[in-house]
Amino acid sequence: MIPEDVRALLPAELAVRSVTPLGSGLDHHAYAVNDDLVARVAAGPDAAADVRREAAILAVLPEYAQLPVPEPVLIRPEHGLLVYRWIPGRPLLAQTERDGHAAVLGAFLARLQTAPAERLGDLTGVDDTPPAAWLAETRDLAEHLPDGVRRLTAGFLADDPPEPAERLVFAHNDLGVEHVLVEGATITGIIDWSDCAVADPAADLGRLARDLGVHTLDVLHPGLDEQTRERAVFYARCTALEDLAYGLESGRDDYLRNARRAIDELFSRP
Repeated sequence: MIPEDVRALLPAELAVRSVTPLGSGLDHHAYAVNDDLVARVAAGPDAAADVRREAAILAVLPEYAQLPVPEPVLIRPEHGLLVYRWIPGRPLLAQTERDGHAAVLGAFLARLQTAPAERLGDLTGVDDTPPAAWLAETRDLAEHLPDGVRRLTAGFLADDPPEPAERLVFAHNDLGVEHVLVEGATITGIIDWSDCAVADPAADLGRLARDLGVHTLDVLHPGLDEQTRERAVFYARCTALEDLAYGLESGRDDYLRNARRAIDELFSRP
């Protein structure tokens, strides 16, 4: 969509002065509206249902989120439109220096995972995709990656996956640094809850370990058991390869830099 298309979806009471593209994901486009709102337009045949679902989840989240999350001010499912208040900050993905954030994010996850799965599961659904299916998908994806990456990751791709989680929890389920907003040394918010689900607790840990470094796992989750740690490292490796593929396809240099750094740590070091 172009900004004028988005402007046409917004009601007069918002007094729209400007609409500026912020970026696009796999399933939505985001726009800054004036200087205090964000409009997200979902794409695809399920856009209306996706918007209703995300708005319902955002209404419940503040009870369990220790960091700011989007606050909806306008919901138009028929247009795939969700407008929420602007959260200040820039994605942590844009920063190379990320030390010091693991403890805050770990506390955020610990509180989030106390949300009753039976309550939120009705809104979010359950993502119980087993590690074996993750690995099969990553093997297919790796066939299209550069030769050097395939050689580097061959041992991992040929190995057996870890066992599935015995317990599922409420999870953001896509908690990479592209969805963590910061101002200086302060985390100002967590955005993009469209993939949240009752899922493996290692899924969020794995993406954060990918982006902050595997050494931060003990800070993200003190006393982490070995089975969850194994799955977190496994998810970190799978999602690093996924992000590399996305960066190569989209031309997003920020994703490419992040994925290459992660792959170097996750596969090159003993």
